[in-house]
Amino acid sequence: MMKKILAVLLGACMLLGCAAFAACGGGGGGGGGGTGEEVDITYWNLLTGADGTVMRQMVEDFNEEYEGRIYVSEQSANEDVYYDNLNLNIPIGRGPDVAIMHSYRVQSYANQGLLYAADDLISQAGIDMADFPEQIVQSLQFNGSTYAIPLDMHPLGIYYNKTLLAQYGCEVPTTRSELIAAAQKADNAEGGVWGFPIASGWPSDYTYTTALYQFGGVEVKDGDQPGFNTEAGRSALQSLTDLLHTYHLSPTSLGNDQDLMYFRSGDALFHINGVWMLNSLKTSNVDFGVIPLSRMFNPESDTVAVRSHTFVFPRQNRQDDEKLAAAAEFVKWMTENSHVWATAGQVPASARARETQEYKDLEYVHDFGDVSTFRIGVSSPFYFEAYTPIYSRIVAAMQTPSYDAVLLLNQAEEEGIKLVREAKEMLGQ
Repeated sequence: MMKKILAVLLGACMLLGCAAFAACGGGGGGGGGGTGEEVDITYWNLLTGADGTVMRQMVEDFNEEYEGRIYVSEQSANEDVYYDNLNLNIPIGRGPDVAIMHSYRVQSYANQGLLYAADDLISQAGIDMADFPEQIVQSLQFNGSTYAIPLDMHPLGIYYNKTLLAQYGCEVPTTRSELIAAAQKADNAEGGVWGFPIASGWPSDYTYTTALYQFGGVEVKDGDQPGFNTEAGRSALQSLTDLLHTYHLSPTSLGNDQDLMYFRSGDALFHINGVWMLNSLKTSNVDFGVIPLSRMFNPESDTVAVRSHTFVFPRQNRQDDEKLAAAAEFVKWMTENSHVWATAGQVPASARARETQEYKDLEYVHDFGDVSTFRIGVSSPFYFEAYTPIYSRIVAAMQTPSYDAVLLLNQAEEEGIKLVREAKEMLGQ
């Protein structure tokens, strides 16, 4: 209950802040007006953890470099509050000048007319879209226009405790069978070491997506319909839940971050989490390494699901070309300096950033897999409606050894179809 109250208060505070920003510098003709004065722009993001600290510093560095020309005012909030605020403020023209948005949401916002097409801004700012993976760029296009510029790619990986692995006499696993065999060496009992604690909530949906890809499945088919209710979808679910129900590598019904706590305290041999968790785990006393999720669900596939933080330009009550140009210049600077962003535990989308010595010298981040194995989500303006109903069913399957996969996937598919239909009706499509 307290968390809900805090979330509401945070959302209310952010809304008040948004109104203040809109009154002071949003959407109107201020911020320079062609007079050579400093252009003030607002920037919202959902980076609130250790990665947020790096983002704060990057914004400060940009403001220092562009002093007298562009000033970026930044606001951040946790993901749920963040998207609620975008949904409330962009339709009334009170959103930020530039915002971070997950790649799989971009087409939905573009379809609703909530974003400016970015093609002219990209051209004017000199942003080279060929510097980014083609599949990500394509996922950010809608009706022939580009609506976002990618910042990064963030995969999941498997963290392992080097000390425990040596204690049990195991090599670093490279296949699913080796992973399970090593994890089974642990006590797998309360009060002892667990081989592979896995939370039934986050990031199980993200983990499932990699498994789905490795079995040849897709989240969305035919542009806007649930695509997971297939043999591939059932195999993916079984490969994930078998770790709990068949091999008993984890307690059941672990809440969010309980699996992380096992690993941080030295009571887990393996742990699934994102590249963004690197900085947090570096502060633990665990001597850890990382292996990719490649071949960990289907031994024949190296594919790893990734998502991307992207920059978008929300529509305003009145288009201000000067602010848009300044926002595009900010985005260009951020992508060109994304080797710095990589220190937050992210893989730069920019190929040039990945070629810098600064990036090459980073620990761990390269161990999450080769970029060629990364796969971005299916492009669809109804991705969220069509795919997210599977999330609660994954949780149910992970918590229930006797789950009925056919029933759960049927339910998720039916709900997805309904949500897509309702979304289309609201948009008059």
